[in-house]
Amino acid sequence: MDAVIKEVAEEGKRLIDRAWLGELTREQAVHMFVQVGDGLVHYETALDIIDDGVQRLDANARWVRILRWCALLELPVYGAFAALAVLLGDYTTAVLSVLLLLILQVVHRAFLPHPLPPGGDRSE
Repeated sequence: MDAVIKEVAEEGKRLIDRAWLGELTREQAVHMFVQVGDGLVHYETALDIIDDGVQRLDANARWVRILRWCALLELPVYGAFAALAVLLGDYTTAVLSVLLLLILQVVHRAFLPHPLPPGGDRSE
């Protein structure tokens, strides 16, 4: 029974991904999820699961875009602050700018999503 539930859940993830990418309409994804569930998933439950999954992917995509822009813009901004500080002889500000830039780069890399290994599971 656990294998069947796991298979239905994995197919649900694939259907959510395909609906988010626009390969399937919402109704098609829900219909296919109900068919794959074969009695395990009711229409209303499948509708909620697909909608929640697509909304979560939208939110994550927005977050990744914001992080990408921050990481892209902070290098020239903090680099310019550091260069200006060195030109003006304020070495403390230059060091702090470079240090803050390095910290932000590390933080942004930690927040970016990391791909799972093939067949991997986040719970392991």
